[in-house]
Amino acid sequence: WKGAEMFVVIDDYDLVGTSMGNPVSHFADLISQAQDIGLHFIVARASGGAGRAFYSDPLFSRMKDQVNPGLVMSGSRDEGGLFGDVRPSSQPVGRGTWVTRAGKVLIQTAHAPALE
Repeated sequence: WKGAEMFVVIDDYDLVGTSMGNPVSHFADLISQAQDIGLHFIVARASGGAGRAFYSDPLFSRMKDQVNPGLVMSGSRDEGGLFGDVRPSSQPVGRGTWVTRAGKVLIQTAHAPALE
């Protein structure tokens, strides 16, 4: 892709869907063309209910179908495999498994506090 890149960043995605519907579900049809049009989604959600969301939520189910990369961090193993066979598990703060089509790798994220 050559051109403008658009990033859609959603934190606490589990709070987005309401009784009024999910406004982000309109993006689901764009997931399969995202690479071709410079569209990127960065979505974070609590691990509770994530396994169910991958089948019931339009955005997550399309992301799973397209085998988009994902970071699985600390959570309950009962959620099942979220990306491939990778399940959440008890992890130290900031640690997770980065999953892509090429494979998976254990990574450590970082947080740089603001300078005062």
